[in-house]
Amino acid sequence: MPRGRKKTLTPALEDYLAVIQEILQKQPAARVSTIARKMGVSLPSVTNAMKRLAELGYVEYEKYGYITLTEKGKRRARSLRGSQNRLRNFFFYVMGIPSPTAEKLSRHFSHFLDTKTRERFKRFYDIMVNFDESKVQELKEFLEESRRLVNVREIPEEARIMEEDEEEEAQP
Repeated sequence: MPRGRKKTLTPALEDYLAVIQEILQKQPAARVSTIARKMGVSLPSVTNAMKRLAELGYVEYEKYGYITLTEKGKRRARSLRGSQNRLRNFFFYVMGIPSPTAEKLSRHFSHFLDTKTRERFKRFYDIMVNFDESKVQELKEFLEESRRLVNVREIPEEARIMEEDEEEEAQP
């Protein structure tokens, strides 16, 4: 890798993994040109990303050859796709956000969820997407647990005030 470049999986590289996985669901291997077309980026951009992903152990790639995901790449792509799907469904079905916006939000937010956050969100999602009267106690316990995790007994007044300020701004 070039000097100064971090040897980590960045959100941009995760986007490449997701696209490769999508391609591999329809055909046995991906090509640089297919990835570039799907992502709307240049061929050299894809080539550089594939080199980095190969160095990190996420893809098998040789110049001018086919691209496949390693087991590590498959695991990360599945995890990313699951987070994106759950977030998209949450924004759409629970929050009532239109589908195109929900899709964009899910792609962006999913990059910033660590394992613990993903697990907490999964639990919250499961409560909210299947919510009915029987889930009230479960939601209450989840919220109490959440506050314990951050050492908060009650929501502070300034948090409530911020909500009111935002509502005032939205009114004509």
